[in-house]
Formats: sequence, structure tokens, C-alpha cells
Amino acid sequence: MGYKLTAVSLFSGCGGFDWGAQQAGAEIIWANDIDAHCAAAYQALFPNVEFVLDDIRNIKAFPKADILIGCYPCTGFSLGARRRWRNLESRSLYANENNFLYREFLRALRQVQPKYLFVENVRGMVSAEGGWFLKQQLSGFRKLGYKVRHKLFDASDFGVPQSRKRIFIVGVQVEAGAIEYEFPKPEHGPKGRLPYRVLRDAIGCMTEWPKSEYFDYPFHGHYLTRNRKRGWDELSYTIVADAHHAPLHPLGKPMKFIAKDIWALQGKNNRRLSWRECAAIQGLPPNAIPSGTLLDKYRVIGNAVPPALGKALLAPIVKFQAET
Repeated sequence: MGYKLTAVSLFSGCGGFDWGAQQAGAEIIWANDIDAHCAAAYQALFPNVEFVLDDIRNIKAFPKADILIGCYPCTGFSLGARRRWRNLESRSLYANENNFLYREFLRALRQVQPKYLFVENVRGMVSAEGGWFLKQQLSGFRKLGYKVRHKLFDASDFGVPQSRKRIFIVGVQVEAGAIEYEFPKPEHGPKGRLPYRVLRDAIGCMTEWPKSEYFDYPFHGHYLTRNRKRGWDELSYTIVADAHHAPLHPLGKPMKFIAKDIWALQGKNNRRLSWRECAAIQGLPPNAIPSGTLLDKYRVIGNAVPPALGKALLAPIVKFQAET
């Protein structure tokens, strides 16, 4: 067998991106996250990977590897959160220390010295403060000797049965001269050769009313300001990290539009997707089970990167390595 690319993972969550990287052919050797509920799922997927459960700011040394993966916190850049802040957007963005954790990724980058870097974040990072946060990250990577590119991806284009748009940054070490990286092209939908995978494909065989696995909370006014239900043969809405705002299961009748920002439920068959259904829609393996409460499980699953994206993004460099 040839040499296998090694990877260090930061802000690893439950391991969605890393699982995809492994499926592409990379070997994860070290991972980190601060969340114990994420750690439970991650260690179930990767029992042999050294996992450090701690705040990254407390970690002084990182191992060398060919690849550095980082999915640092993105709540501050989310368009939904910024809409809630309204005129306080700038102050909130700069006051949230988590929005500057990319500096810890840069610190690790200096030590790991990988040939390749991969970063995922919400699309709101592009527009936050006129793109200031994104520009700071790109500038930091370039100063450390990386040729970087970024692109907005929709997970549905890669076989994930949901509408989910995220920004990905890929960097190639200039000195390595390893590869002129090209982002993967869509595999599913009108731009691909395969049809979209839909809700029926992901959860059609699962129990319709799984006891104690879905968030059974009243549908408050804010929840009913927009459509939350898609049909069996459609893509799911984005799987989010907040149980209160989880999309509706496709069973029963569709929601009814009443007026601007007012939608109504129809019939009695209305419930949020269960956390297991959310995991299936994300494409996570069945044994990726977070610990904690029901709310914890939704949060961990909703924050995950669909493995299909990790696999598609790393496949070009794994192929290049195999051919050299």
C-alpha cells in the first residue's frame, strides 16, 4: 500500500467532516473539541484516534500532519442570528470571542505545517462586516505560505438530502507545490449526473413516531412565520442545531400559507424531525450518538458537517497522492 495522508482535526464536533475524510482515504491521527457530548459521538466513530477534550486555547502543542481540518464555531456569523441583532450586529460580532477562534487555527497551522488545510463555516461569514472576518482568515493563511480558495457549496449537490449551504476554504502549501486544487463538481441535481437524494431516501424506512426522540414542544409564533415542512420526495430544509427550529417531518399535510410571515399547520400529523432522523439526513453513521439531553443531541447533530462533503473535498488530494 502507498503512503496514506494523515490529518489533524480541530473543532471536530461529532466527526462528520472527519468521517468523510476517512472515507476519501485520509487517516485522522488527532482531534479536539471542547464539547463532551460531541466527544461521545466522535469517539464512537474513531475509537483509535487520539481525542483531546479541552478548550483549544489550553492546548500548547499539535502533532505534525499532511492535512489540517477546522470547523471553528460559526454561530456569530449565522444570518439568522445577525437578523436578530439588527442594528447591534457589529458590536455583537466583535464582542463574541468565538468569532476569533480562527486565530487558534492559525496558531495550530504554524505547528502542524500541513500540505493542505480545509475550513468549513456558514455562508454568513462572507457578508459579516463586509467580509472582514473572511478576509482576515484568508490573509492569515496566505501569510503562512498557503494558496487559498473558497467556495459556497450546497450539500444537496453531493448526495445529502437537504438544502444546506456552507462556505469551504481550501489551502495548499505553496512550497509543497503538490497540487493545483480544483473544487469538486456537483454529483447530484441538475448540474450532476445523479438525481437529488430526498427525504424518502434518508428516512423513509424509519419509525414515524419514535418515542422520546423528537422535540415535542408547542409550535410558537416564530416557528410559524415560515414554511417548515417539505414532502417525502423533496430535499429537507437545513438541519439546524436548535431543537426548537428543527424542520417538520414530511408526514401529514403540508403547511398552509396565510399571509406574509404567517403559516399554519394542517391536520394532526405534525412533529419535528427526530434527532436520529436529523442525523440520517446529515448522512452521519448510525453509531454517531451524542451524549446528553435531547437538546444536546439536536445541537451536536445540527452543527455537524455532512460526511459526503468532507469526502468530496478531500478526494482530489488523496487521488493526487496515490498517483505520485
